[in-house]
Amino acid sequence: MAAVARGDLASMSGIYEHRNRALFRFFYRLTGRQALAEDLTHEVFLRMIRYRHTYERGEGAPEPGFEARPEAAFEAWMYRIARNAYADFRRRSRLETGAGDGEMEAVESGAISAFESVAKQQDLATLHRALGRLAEDKRELIVMARFQGLSYEQIGGILGCEPNTVKGRMFRAMKEVSRIYTELLREKAS
Repeated sequence: MAAVARGDLASMSGIYEHRNRALFRFFYRLTGRQALAEDLTHEVFLRMIRYRHTYERGEGAPEPGFEARPEAAFEAWMYRIARNAYADFRRRSRLETGAGDGEMEAVESGAISAFESVAKQQDLATLHRALGRLAEDKRELIVMARFQGLSYEQIGGILGCEPNTVKGRMFRAMKEVSRIYTELLREKAS
């Protein structure tokens, strides 16, 4: 990030490759919506470029008495930007979707109903069946990336290929598991 802060914007692609998945997971866990998580992830990278000068000023530096680790300082800075982007999104969405006169917004309780619990178990069972119908190499790829949390670079090292190759294979595997999952749902409905 120090190189980006000095004006080497090409270095940002490496940062993106290494950090975009962690940010996506962060936002996905907050929002539960894939498209929104992707949008917020991209917003963070745009803000990182826009506010790159704040990184070199020591933003995110560790507390006195702790050994300085550049990656820890970067992580703190990046997640501070991410939290701000999420707060801005929440503020905008409240302004756009406020309750009308005489209406109250529905507030979900933290408890999961019995119906939701059973539905979730059924969805997971269907997903596992769909994964079982995939070719072994595609199933392995999904498990490494989605369930083990390995990056495309790490998977590329394991499989002996480039991260972009892994990304393409992952896209095709996810598309196929989605198709199989949809078919299984249709079979179940009929």
